[in-house]
Amino acid sequence: MKLGQVDLNLLVVLDALLREKNVTRAAESLYLSQPATSTALARLRRVLGDELLYKNGRYLELTPRAESLIEPVREVLATIEQTIVRPPTFDPTADTRRFSVVGSDYVGVMLVRPLIARLSGLTTALRLDAAPVGPRYLEALQRDEIDLAILPDRIVDERSLRDCSGIPVIADRFVGVVWTGHSTAGDRLTAELLASSPYLEYVIEGRRSIVEEELDAAGCTRRVAATAGGFLPMPFMLAGTELVAVLPERLAKRVAAAADIRLLEPEMDLQPLRQSAFWHARRDRDPGHVWLREQLLTVAGSEYPALSEGSAPPGV
Repeated sequence: MKLGQVDLNLLVVLDALLREKNVTRAAESLYLSQPATSTALARLRRVLGDELLYKNGRYLELTPRAESLIEPVREVLATIEQTIVRPPTFDPTADTRRFSVVGSDYVGVMLVRPLIARLSGLTTALRLDAAPVGPRYLEALQRDEIDLAILPDRIVDERSLRDCSGIPVIADRFVGVVWTGHSTAGDRLTAELLASSPYLEYVIEGRRSIVEEELDAAGCTRRVAATAGGFLPMPFMLAGTELVAVLPERLAKRVAAAADIRLLEPEMDLQPLRQSAFWHARRDRDPGHVWLREQLLTVAGSEYPALSEGSAPPGV
């Protein structure tokens, strides 16, 4: 293989194919047509002398050679992006950069929404793409495929993010919530109320949620009557029912009037929900990324001023 046979566009397609293991999804991620992506794959196979992707039943798998190329290709593209393609300065009023942020629906309401509002007030040239926390968020962070992932500190294993940096951005306490017409709830969330009432449980695919772990640790028995896969829909599921749920206080207060709910002060000791923003360390000094983190911290500080007390975030 001669170096002149490989152009940057081919490497970009190769990176997407190695990531997605699917021609259609790779094409969609690159905003290319499937025939164009298939043509690029055929050219890559000729240049590299390897199939790269092969059919295994209904799915495509990477060949050993393709597996060995995952990190080197990502490193090459990241180096080109950081040192050659991206300008050394950043002008938010003129730059057309797209930033990607991954977080829960709670993060979307409490942080991403005010961040979008701030960015739209400062510039019209930038774009912010928000996405839920998917099964590949760790891989995406390690491969530098997303700008920021805002995650609960307690689910983050530092060993799996050794190439990433992070800053704390929001903290919240858990409270009980019920419909305003609940027939037996007083002003407090008690173990007795949880045990005697139907319970709306927060579930996350493949992992027990933090709030449920906290209630287990406090010895609270619950009779699960319904489940929800996110914090945001939960308060709107309570109206007209005897359900009891536990939510982050800031979110519960924000939607209380619209959802017709009231908050209950917990009697049990529940650890707060603390979340941080994480990114690949190679973006520590990226001018555009530094600017984005500054905007996020400004939003977090203005919306939740207690968070900024005594904190000196790294990399900003």
